[in-house]
Amino acid sequence: MKEGYLQMKIAELNENCNKIDQMIKMEKSKLILLQEQVGGFKELLKKLKNIDEFKKQTIEFIKNENKKILTDEINNLSKKISDEYGKIFDQKNKKIDDFLQNTENIQSEQKNIEEKINKKLNEVEYLLEHNNLLMMKLANKGLITEREINEMNTRSIKKLKNK
Repeated sequence: MKEGYLQMKIAELNENCNKIDQMIKMEKSKLILLQEQVGGFKELLKKLKNIDEFKKQTIEFIKNENKKILTDEINNLSKKISDEYGKIFDQKNKKIDDFLQNTENIQSEQKNIEEKINKKLNEVEYLLEHNNLLMMKLANKGLITEREINEMNTRSIKKLKNK
């Protein structure tokens, strides 16, 4: 009985070993298939890495190009702005120069007018003094009276006020 029992247990153990062996073979074939697939995936992974590197290089190139384009545009705009401001400043400076020239012309005209006025005032003062001396001479010679001189002065003042 013990022998039959042992034989039965050995047969079960043998059967279990065969099952385990089959399971190992099955897992081994799965591993081989997986390795084959991984080998195929290696190429795919390699290609994906290459694509990723290309993407990074492209992004870096685009960034550099954008930076270059932006720098060029900023420089162009700065130049245009400085040129426009230069034109505006030139125009304003010309207007200021014209204004200063006009002011100098007006000042010289005023100076000429002032000189003419001073000359005329001197002539008027001369004529007034000459008139007074003439009136005194006429009064001294008795050709005209002092009352007539005062009357002429009064009339002259009235005529000036009426103008």
